Amino acid sequence: MKFSVPGLPSIATVRAALRAAWPTLPPGALGFALRNTAASLLALYIAFRMDLDDPVWAASTVWIVAQGSRGMGLSKSQYRILGTAIGAAVALALTSAFEQTPQLFLPALAAWIGLCAGIATFQRNFRAYAAVLAGYTAAIVAMDAVSEPLHAFDIAVARFLYVVVGILCAALFETVFAPGAPLKDVRTRLARYLDRAVAVGAGALRREPNDAAVHRLFADALELDTAAEYAAAGAPPVRNMIGHLRVAALGVLTAQAAGQAIREHAARGGAAPEPLVDEAASMLDRVAVSGDAGHEMAALRARVDDALRVEAAVPAGPDTSRLLTLDRLSALLGGFDRAFASQALLDRPVPPPARVRYAFHRDPVLACHNGVRAFIAVLAASAIWIFTAWPAGGGFVAITAVVSALFSTRPNSVRAIVGFMKGTACAAVAGVVCNFALLPAVSGFEMLAYILGVFLIGTGLAIRHPRTATMGSAFSIFFWNFTSPNNTTRIGDAAFLNSALATLLGIAFGALVFALVFPGDPGTSRRRLHRAVRHDLAGIARDPRAWSASAWLSRTADRLARELGFAGSVAQTSIEHDMRDLLAIWGIGDSLLSLAELATREPAAGRAAAVVRGRVARADYARLERSCDAAARLLRRRAAARDGDDAHALLNGVVLLHRIADAAAEHGDFLRGHRD
Repeated sequence: MKFSVPGLPSIATVRAALRAAWPTLPPGALGFALRNTAASLLALYIAFRMDLDDPVWAASTVWIVAQGSRGMGLSKSQYRILGTAIGAAVALALTSAFEQTPQLFLPALAAWIGLCAGIATFQRNFRAYAAVLAGYTAAIVAMDAVSEPLHAFDIAVARFLYVVVGILCAALFETVFAPGAPLKDVRTRLARYLDRAVAVGAGALRREPNDAAVHRLFADALELDTAAEYAAAGAPPVRNMIGHLRVAALGVLTAQAAGQAIREHAARGGAAPEPLVDEAASMLDRVAVSGDAGHEMAALRARVDDALRVEAAVPAGPDTSRLLTLDRLSALLGGFDRAFASQALLDRPVPPPARVRYAFHRDPVLACHNGVRAFIAVLAASAIWIFTAWPAGGGFVAITAVVSALFSTRPNSVRAIVGFMKGTACAAVAGVVCNFALLPAVSGFEMLAYILGVFLIGTGLAIRHPRTATMGSAFSIFFWNFTSPNNTTRIGDAAFLNSALATLLGIAFGALVFALVFPGDPGTSRRRLHRAVRHDLAGIARDPRAWSASAWLSRTADRLARELGFAGSVAQTSIEHDMRDLLAIWGIGDSLLSLAELATREPAAGRAAAVVRGRVARADYARLERSCDAAARLLRRRAAARDGDDAHALLNGVVLLHRIADAAAEHGDFLRGHRD
């Protein structure tokens, strides 16, 4: 129902004016700003009524957990409660353990924050946020409690209550005014993803340059999974769909890797035109228009598989181009077939055949660097406080701890902190205006809400705009700190100046430490990523039972996304080479896993698989191609003496061996570490 107030512009008029002033404002930004403004003012009012010492924490929590969707907000809220509880408990433990030895208190606190920063590096999404929050919550609570150790428990409980009140208010307004349709959103996102993937796959078969589009599909597969995870927080039925969604995404990635291999192989001039490839491209064009694979894809795949078995049974000559082309075409069609089949199961209460697990790239060196940087920043800030005896030094240490934990895991920590500092400076200016010009004349909550609401609506719009999101987030947190509306008195001039100075200097000091200690080096990070790829490939060769195909493919997708992050600091040609190398190495690992599975069913393939795996495990790529050729001849002879499914299985092993040999020959420089 639409309504308007006489004398006031309608919501549509306000929205049109905002669009004219800020054309790139995302859809729903005004609703986001109004919703969170109302929720934060309600949280502030409830905190007032509960007579809490520092009610602004409840209001700021609303903005801290505010996200673009209900599921994201609820997911972040869950992990914020968890991180706050852990951080408060650690703060109590540190306060009680080092009450008599204050010289050990600050190093222990710095060590805890460093540990949390290192752990957060290994986590994703809001699980990383929970680890970060456990670090800086301990700092905030402990710095308040260290001067009043007898009230440490009360301070910790109050901090937890602020968070709960803020989260409940945010959840209430999200549920009532932005319920959303998570199930529908997930289905829509997957349908659009498949449409893009089919079009890109058809382009690859026509040899069109599409590297950027393929790389984006790999990165978007993980974003699709993240969106489903967030949606599940707001709609538990989505949890049952994630398995099917992952199967669909992995099918798409398999198809894209195969399509790129076909395009790369054709570009090398090693393959004659294959009619089945052209037919598959035309079929994918029709699927892209209709959005339905139907039975046409399965029928074409069966014909390709028949041609592949015939080609594999023929004694190998020097040219295996058609064999490899048919193999990759079969993989492409099979991947898309699985993707569309899984999409159809999203509307049915059918569990996936097995739990599909994703794996992600982990960089222990980066985790260590992040932990050490956070430790040094907090310890150095503590030393400054002790030596200067600054009255606001405790706040300086607490802010440094917040910044060190919050930004330690960012790809470019210094740049993120600078944006955060700009928003904090704006909050300080707004705090001056509110605290010394507007709020002194306010006596009731209604007028307070009107004044704060004007600033908060603008904050919400800034958060939703991509260019000002970091500044808006910082403003939404520190605006409450600098304004400090509470039950009794306003903040004084000296106290305000000390608080603002401690906050701004704490943020700047964190940026300085991050710029000096282990400054970001994309080249070194890139080399570590490549070493990790080769290490994992050797691990698959040594013990394929420890890996699943889904874990290997999803980790490759994560690494491709990270490789894209090096763009701008590494030559674009190097990035493109790396992308092709990573896809080829994924193909080798996937073939090794398939060979190991074949060996468990066909003992005749066990010896051949063991020899090839041994070469890869020892990084003996000079002799890998010869070993693959010899193993393929052995399997082909044994397949000739079999019939039916046994012969087909052994011929599939022949194809896998040729796939490994071809990838190792073309990407040997990467495998030997010569291209890093």
